[in-house]
Amino acid sequence: MDWGKAKTVLILSFLFLNVLLGYQLWSTGWGKSETNTTYVIQETNELLASKNIQLNVEEVPSDSPLLKSFTVRYDEPSMNASKQRLNTPIPMGNPFNKNFSRDLMAQTPVRHADRYEIDLIRSGNGVYVFNQMVDRIPLFDSNLKLYEENDQIVAYKQTYVEVQSGGEQQEQRVISAYTAIRRLAENYLAEGSVIIDVKLGYHGTSFESETQYMLPFWRIMLSDGSPYYVQAYNGEVDEPREPLQLPKDNLDG
Repeated sequence: MDWGKAKTVLILSFLFLNVLLGYQLWSTGWGKSETNTTYVIQETNELLASKNIQLNVEEVPSDSPLLKSFTVRYDEPSMNASKQRLNTPIPMGNPFNKNFSRDLMAQTPVRHADRYEIDLIRSGNGVYVFNQMVDRIPLFDSNLKLYEENDQIVAYKQTYVEVQSGGEQQEQRVISAYTAIRRLAENYLAEGSVIIDVKLGYHGTSFESETQYMLPFWRIMLSDGSPYYVQAYNGEVDEPREPLQLPKDNLDG
């Protein structure tokens, strides 16, 4: 037997086997994710540059979690929610302080204040906007607005929902933020647009019902206050109904 040739055949066989196993790992996603993420980011940045679209976001979210859809029901006071002026204004305080929500509930008619978190991109000029949270994910359509004058809360407006179901479908992996940005830039954003915020949350497609079906969406905010919502399962775009005019709002609005 020619051991030299046999050794060569064995080495080549093991090499082929290693290549095959490596490909199988790559094809099932173990080695694919980072490469694909890098490619998507590069491709998206090239597209934005070609259309002179600025991505003025300090840090684009990198996570793509597994999320469910679910149904919510607006509580009775939220069905005809209007701005309510407080009989006795209270000190604004620090909305990031752990005692802020407790003090707010103790001194005002605001319900479940501890279930909201501030939406920085929508807050400013005397109006602080908070999103109701479900499993640490914001509901973009269920908000608490606090109106401030002279460092005091003088009025509020609130919507609140109860989750009716834990999800009509299994958890699904959402698309990446960059995939959502690319989808939007390809067909919806005008040249010269400026993106100022990218955030993952839940959004309903209709406001005319007591109950709503919530799906995960990437909210992509432009500098003119236009919020685009990109469905985080399939990339479908829900165009803005009207600009939010960030961060302007007033007590008479």
